[in-house]
Amino acid sequence: MNTIEELEKYLENECYSFRYLTIGKHHASEGIVIEKAKGEYCFAFSERGKKELIQSFRTEKELVDYALNELAEDKWSRAHLVAWAWKESEIKEAEKELNRMNIEFIRNDVPNYSRDKHVYRIFVFGRDILGLDAFRAKFMRQFFN
Repeated sequence: MNTIEELEKYLENECYSFRYLTIGKHHASEGIVIEKAKGEYCFAFSERGKKELIQSFRTEKELVDYALNELAEDKWSRAHLVAWAWKESEIKEAEKELNRMNIEFIRNDVPNYSRDKHVYRIFVFGRDILGLDAFRAKFMRQFFN
């Protein structure tokens, strides 16, 4: 892989999350930024409208290699939220279903999420998101209930 465009296509094919990643046609409000700016190839981080350069490179290939390594080492760069519930019994049902499908997941609960309400969440990673449309329709409850 030699170009930012090739990297973007690879990340799409491998089902990386673009929620916190800006590259090519994908624009996140905050997070990692991979771009060519002012004649340099840049790996940066943007937060609250302020972009901080992490590393710059003379060649596009160097940036692509660095970015791919950084993203590959961060499991959360491939994370997809697939279940959200206000009741623990509902999230346990989702866990059972994912286990039956042999899909790796992480349950990530948030106590006192909203008005002293506990929320239960499940994330899957990378290509495991494929084919989970019906699962998500069933287990993504209303965010504010």
